[in-house]
Amino acid sequence: MARIFTITANTAIDHVIEVEHLGQSDNLQARSSIEFAAGKGVNVAKTLESLACPVSALGFVGQDSLNLFEHLDSQYLKTCFIEVPGRTRTNLTLIDTENQKELHIRTPGYCLTSGHQEKLIQQIKSIIRKDDIVILSGSLPPGASDNFYRQLIEICHLQSAITLLDSSGVALQHGIAARPYLIKPNQHELAELANRPLMMETDYLSAARSVIGQGVQWVVVSRGSKGIIAINRSSATVISLHPSTPSAPLCSVGCGDTLLGGIAYALLNQYDPLETFSYGVACATANLTHLEPGRIDGLDVADYLNRLTIDQLKAS
Repeated sequence: MARIFTITANTAIDHVIEVEHLGQSDNLQARSSIEFAAGKGVNVAKTLESLACPVSALGFVGQDSLNLFEHLDSQYLKTCFIEVPGRTRTNLTLIDTENQKELHIRTPGYCLTSGHQEKLIQQIKSIIRKDDIVILSGSLPPGASDNFYRQLIEICHLQSAITLLDSSGVALQHGIAARPYLIKPNQHELAELANRPLMMETDYLSAARSVIGQGVQWVVVSRGSKGIIAINRSSATVISLHPSTPSAPLCSVGCGDTLLGGIAYALLNQYDPLETFSYGVACATANLTHLEPGRIDGLDVADYLNRLTIDQLKAS
């Protein structure tokens, strides 16, 4: 039976602090503060865990930050991280609850060597099998080669696995060259790939079709509250929620990761394309009402599935 693996080269510790009003005072009193193991692939894995779907999380973690990551293992989520010297980076999110605004602060983390990268390469060669779904998510940490995701995707393809890529910049550009099954850029990442501004939905379509011409089968463009555009060679489907967001969103962190987790779940269970991407949007929407990315409720997902707006996009 096929399995799902996530790969997070640049894991993170997410620290989320809620305050009533950013900028109102030099001394702010936090309403709440929570810290948890994260990184884009880890968030995907937690989404699958929430859906009672077995998943294995691979990647790297700093030796000085092991405590949070050791607590991830559960009935459905198994971790196989490679330890590297140093700390895992911290992503600090300050949430202004009065104005529903977020401020994000990133700190640096560990640095990889060629030896660390080779360990992950050998791990993937040893455990990935035919029809497994492998999700490569997030940025590359310092020290990683620009074509690291390309190498990993090519190895997965030698094992006849299905690969989904969610990255940006040169890591995404190199990764596309290995022809993953699906990529999930946001609007800004797709514009960067196209090297031009994308103003209209048809602009997204032409930019995505350029990537598809390089061998990618699906480009799923995430657009925040506007939902997604799922594009292949012959179709482009706009899927969003009506109304566009829940009435009281807590935090938008990790919604794209939860989208990808929902897509992977649907692929594993052989949903058709429309069902697959709709399920992803429903999962991403469910994530809005939770502070920790990926900790969603299946009942919420089922509710949002019944509240989707679906339209076909035609080239002008």
